[in-house]
Formats: sequence, C-alpha cells, structure tokens
Amino acid sequence: MFSSRLSPKVLVFWCRALKHGVDIGLPLGKTFRMQGKSGPPKARALAMTLAGRCDDGQSLREALKPDAARFPVLFVELVGMGEKTGRLTEVFGTLEEYYETIIDANRKFTQALIWPVLMYVAAIFIIAAMVLVLGLIAPSDGKGFDALGLGLMGPSGALIWLAVSGGFTAAVVVVFLYVKSNDRLRAKGEALALRIPGLAGCFRAFALQRFSLGLHMTGEAGLKADKALLLSFRATSNEAYTRHGESASRAARDGNKIAPTLAACGDTLFPVEFLDTISIGETTGRLPDVMAKQAKQYQEEAARKMKLLAMIAGGVVYAAVGFMLIVLIVRILMSIGGVYQDAMKGL
Repeated sequence: MFSSRLSPKVLVFWCRALKHGVDIGLPLGKTFRMQGKSGPPKARALAMTLAGRCDDGQSLREALKPDAARFPVLFVELVGMGEKTGRLTEVFGTLEEYYETIIDANRKFTQALIWPVLMYVAAIFIIAAMVLVLGLIAPSDGKGFDALGLGLMGPSGALIWLAVSGGFTAAVVVVFLYVKSNDRLRAKGEALALRIPGLAGCFRAFALQRFSLGLHMTGEAGLKADKALLLSFRATSNEAYTRHGESASRAARDGNKIAPTLAACGDTLFPVEFLDTISIGETTGRLPDVMAKQAKQYQEEAARKMKLLAMIAGGVVYAAVGFMLIVLIVRILMSIGGVYQDAMKGL
C-alpha cells in the first residue's frame, strides 16, 4: 500500500506520452518535464528527476537505473532494448497495450472477489455477534455458551475474535502486497505458481506473453539470437524462466537453433505448440512476426486464465467462510446434544 512503485495507470500514461513524444522527435528530457508539470501527481517528482538526467546526456536506460526499483522489470528491459535498437516508439506502444491489459485484468479480478470478500467479512462479524449475545444471556451461574470452543464469550470475547481475525486478514493482505511490489519475491512466487494446478496455466500465459514480446522486439531490431534470448528470458520476470537465460544464450551462441534450445528448458515452461510455432518462424524467416502474433494470443489467454484465478481465489475465501460456519454449527449441535443428555438424566 505504501510502495513507491509506479502503478500500471501511471505507466500507461507515461508510455502514451513518450510514444507520441519520440514519434514526433521531441527530446526525452522535454517529454519528462511535461509529465513533471501536468502528468500523474504521484510521479511528477520522478519525471522531473528523469528529465534532468536526460538533459545531462544520459541515455534513457542510464536515467532509469538509479530508480529501477520503481519500475517493473519488463519496462526497464524493453525500454533498454528499444533504445539500443532505435525502436522506442514501438516499445512504448507495446508497453502501453500491455499495461492496459494488466489494468483490465486487475479490474476483473477485483470485481470477481468483491462478493466472496463481503461474505468473509460478514461471517467474521456474525460470529462476533453470536459470541457477544451468547455471553450476555449466560445463566446466573456465569457459565455461558462457548460457541467457538476457544473460551471466547461476551463483549471481551467478541473483541478478541475481531482483533485476531482482523489481524490475520490484514497480515495476509500486507504479505500479498509486499510480494507483489518486490521483483525478486514476485519472480519466485510466479515460478512456484507454475507447479500448482489451476494456477500454472495463468502464470505461464503471462510469462510466455512477455517472452514473445521480447523475442519480437529483439528480432525486429536485428539482434543476434544469443542476445535476443537473454533479454527475452529476463523480460518474463519469472524465476523459472530467467534461470535458463544464460544457458540458452550460450546454446544460441554455439549455433543451436532457438526451438531446440527452448525445448531443453522443459515443456513446463515452453509447451509443444509454442515450440512448433517458433520452429515455423525460424524456418520461414518470419520469427518476429510470428512472435508478435504469439504475444497477442497469450495476452488473450492470460485474460481468460485470470478469470479462473479469480474463481480459485473466491473459492478459497468461500472455503474459509464455510470452515468458520461449520465449526460454529458443530459446536452448537454438540452443545444441544449435551443439554439433551442432561435433560434425559434429570428425567
């Protein structure tokens, strides 16, 4: 929540402005200075800093380097790639579309979670209300009904329940946001997600989209295969892929074709249909065009998989609510059974 990283909305705004600025020949320093005056408020100070560095003769990659932590890895890698190859306009246009996709996916993901989260919050407060009420109507001997079996009864028990459940929820949210804003931890998390059924397809689609974008850009710029592969692996921002970057680059440098080089990384990372497409692109000499189409295809697939991810997340929330309610119901039934047995003994 308190991260200094630029949001996708700011990046879309900047990419759009930089794309038009570079296209009409505007100096980068002037474009950033304009953003520092009228751009997104939270990024104006950074825009003025970048304007000063560009005016001092630094390249855009050099200007970004001191504040690289505020930008996604994909942004820094592709911008550096575009600057080296003289294709900054295309890079900013591609990044603009990519971050618009991210914004749309996040919006749909959030919308899908609204109802499960409301149910979760409602369940917490309902249980707190039951703990409070059952404690207040305790018999004269002071032995109230412990609904949760945790010794929580009355006003104090309700407050303790709210504090513990609220603290647990807040901790989960904070950990999620911290991992999301930390490139290294997020790369590890996305690599781990590739091993989890249901999550693997979504995160692989995002990684392959980034990889395809990188290979498209480097191919269009005429970079050699070894350098193109190294940059494309870095662009995935997924540790499961980036760890193969150096070995794949060496294999390409030794004269191996791209398709068998990627096949050596395993079908978990590169499915057979993706490798077949790479092979066709190499054979026809149209690999950059093929990769552009692949990036578009995986962008659409990632959007579909994101809906599945939202369903899974919603299911986890529903499971948490169901677990709390089941515990409560079982406790109530056990208590009723005890009261019934006591009544029968009395009779």
